[in-house]
Amino acid sequence: MLKTLGSISSLLLAVSMLMFGHGVQSALVPLRAELEGFGTIAIGASISGYFAGFVIGCIAGPYLIYRAGHIRAYAAMVSLASAVALMHPLFVDEIAWIMFRFATGFCVACFYIVIESWLNERATNEVRGLIMSSYVIIALSGIMIGQFAVAFGSVEGYTLFILASIVVSVAVIPVALTTSAQPAPITLFRFRPAKLYATSPTAFVASLLIGVSSGSTWMLAPVFATAKGFDTTIAASFAATMIAGGAVSQWPIGRLSDRFDRRRVLAALALGSVIACFATGLMQGDSLWGFLVLMFLVGVFTHTTYAIAVAHAFDITEPDAYVETSSGLLLFYGIGSTIGPLIISIIMEISGVSSLFLSVAVVQIGMLLFLLWRIRSRAAVAEPDREDFDLASTAPVVAMANEEAADLTTAVLTPEVVVDAIELEETHTAVQLSDIGYLYEGDVEPDPTVEFLPDPEGGPDEEPEDEP
Repeated sequence: MLKTLGSISSLLLAVSMLMFGHGVQSALVPLRAELEGFGTIAIGASISGYFAGFVIGCIAGPYLIYRAGHIRAYAAMVSLASAVALMHPLFVDEIAWIMFRFATGFCVACFYIVIESWLNERATNEVRGLIMSSYVIIALSGIMIGQFAVAFGSVEGYTLFILASIVVSVAVIPVALTTSAQPAPITLFRFRPAKLYATSPTAFVASLLIGVSSGSTWMLAPVFATAKGFDTTIAASFAATMIAGGAVSQWPIGRLSDRFDRRRVLAALALGSVIACFATGLMQGDSLWGFLVLMFLVGVFTHTTYAIAVAHAFDITEPDAYVETSSGLLLFYGIGSTIGPLIISIIMEISGVSSLFLSVAVVQIGMLLFLLWRIRSRAAVAEPDREDFDLASTAPVVAMANEEAADLTTAVLTPEVVVDAIELEETHTAVQLSDIGYLYEGDVEPDPTVEFLPDPEGGPDEEPEDEP
């Protein structure tokens, strides 16, 4: 195991740094925005801006990597993310911060795509689960530690923004100096919402509503804490405790879903989330430990559900459609996370800060009712037909580059992609593209001006030589 992880240690080190810096900013920005006098709606809009950037990054990131290559795309995104972190205290403006958070979300999506495709390239089927699970644990731990780190600094001034920028900047070193070859081109997926809903209405709707709930609670929890009278250094621990609850319970809940209908497990989690959110929203007083226990429970019941929804979709999806399915669900999760904080922040502005968790409870009630309807409408997947729960393929941070399940016939490679690969002199990429061939789909027409690379080992159309 140590030898396996040692071969990707530079990538995992980069992940830990990136997610630490991301965690610092995710807790710091809402707290600093409130300190600067931003309204609740403006804070919610900046959070929605982050998730909107993440969604666009999931869509546009693969094209960026095709054009520039993995290392150059990664370095560019690290530079942008580091610079944006420093821009927050320089330009204290609501609109500017929405744009900064959009850029950060875009960069984080590209980070995930680069790192995950690289890890998948290095992993064999025998160790893929170990590698990707280690990656998920390190990513979540980095975010959680980064959020806790805010409690040991001052929200005022530049210090924490500088810390986030430095750590993110240093994260380029392990990747830039790695001796590993760049991975093969990323497979582009087809985004077909109608087919996704027809295949698994439960996973489709659940991903959207889970995004609304998780994005709102995670990012707005520090604002809720300060409104309850807690110091900003304590408020940062609210979101971190929530992440911790989801992280430590994800695996056992996932294994439990292997034994029962996953929709029933999702319904039980939704019910638990309703109870925990109502208890949090209605709780009076200033008991720190009481609120932290409730934050932990909200994390257990709310932040574990996405992986179960994806696992349910995999149960009824053909293996060659895993990439399209997981990527589509991630986009709907991102869309929900974009819409949720903005709408709920408006409700908080009108009805008070306690409406954060009360609103999430209402969303969870809606998901619970939908799940109960689906349980009555469609028989459960038989236990022998269920895929074993795999954290490495169902966590939100590993949906964009699951190469093990990739089907190259779903990709659409334009002539420009081939030309760019040749111009960048990425030999292995050019050979890979020529090996795959030129794929057409939909309205894509061949370009007679494009000169294809010869296959160095002879193409499949060549007649085999007669044996002597």
